[in-house]
Amino acid sequence: MSDLSARLGALTPEQRRRLSSGLRARQTRQPEAAAAPPARLRHSLYFFASADHADASAYYSFVLEAAARADEAGLHAVWLPERHFVDFGGFSPNPAVLAAAVAARTRSIGIRAGSVAAPLHHPARVAEDWALVDSLSGGRAGISFASGWHPDDFVLARTDYADRRETTFRSIEEIRALWRGDALPYPSTAGTSPQIRTRPRPVTAELPVWLTATGTRRTFTDAARAGYGVMTALLGQTMTALRENIAHYRQAWRDAGHPGEGDVVVMAHAYVSERDDLEDFLRPAMHAYLRSFRNQTGGGDDEVLVESAYLDFLTGPSLLGSPAKARGVLAELAAAGADEVGCLVDFGLPAADVLAALPALFGLRTAPAPTAAADQPALIPEVSA
Repeated sequence: MSDLSARLGALTPEQRRRLSSGLRARQTRQPEAAAAPPARLRHSLYFFASADHADASAYYSFVLEAAARADEAGLHAVWLPERHFVDFGGFSPNPAVLAAAVAARTRSIGIRAGSVAAPLHHPARVAEDWALVDSLSGGRAGISFASGWHPDDFVLARTDYADRRETTFRSIEEIRALWRGDALPYPSTAGTSPQIRTRPRPVTAELPVWLTATGTRRTFTDAARAGYGVMTALLGQTMTALRENIAHYRQAWRDAGHPGEGDVVVMAHAYVSERDDLEDFLRPAMHAYLRSFRNQTGGGDDEVLVESAYLDFLTGPSLLGSPAKARGVLAELAAAGADEVGCLVDFGLPAADVLAALPALFGLRTAPAPTAAADQPALIPEVSA
């Protein structure tokens, strides 16, 4: 434990409240006027829980129930992650398995991988798994691909860690070709190189594809040039940086000669409530979530930095807070050029509390947006895509 953490741990409850007030005052700025978010800003649910906060079977029941409610409410999609060997995101080592369960519980909502770590898998297997999801769901599957970053994950890989970006783009194109029904040659350990055509055949003719970006400008540009959408997050980048990244993405998209403007999905932490004690209510779950994130990125668990990061989320660009505050953030996301917001709801609160708050979150889609939210980065390390 650092000296700073020790000093924080020795503070009385009143001293901690005063510290929080000081941090909050330092971080808050005056909101700017903002128009209501346009109808084109799609709303989805995003799941990325840490596996140390709930029983696995209870968590999966929660995901299926939340997805079913989002489906009934008319949300656009649900996003499911891939993570290995760590608590952070550890409930979902294979998003296709969880996606198949969601497909069976829902009727119209899109079902997305957010993300598939392309270098860890044979392209034919990804095409097979997600074509099955597409068939089960009647054509609702889509994938955001990531290059991976944690070296330990690459015990599953077939190519070198250093080549992960090149492997990702090559794999995406092979998966898209297999999805269309093309036959591709792959060597086998039996010494043959058969032409592989995957089964089952998907319902959707073209696989919807995004590239996961943490805020690195190069990833936005590469996605645009390749004709992919982008899945990014208000996690480690300010609203200003997001706006600039999206602008570069749109320009690179036009320069590449693609039709349309591409597609940008932005993940944001979400819990919408008018409760008076919201800051204290959210603090334990968000502290645990941020510690888990920082620990798996080597950032440590210094309590002052965790508290400061939490207040960045609460007062800044997230959907944590009152409906009015959340609407302001949605307005800024729309103004920044986002096409969709993925509402991350499973950051450690009890499932019953998250489910009870979903109607307020779903209600943001039609309500006006009176103000914009603070342009604050979360004080956590960025992970390059």
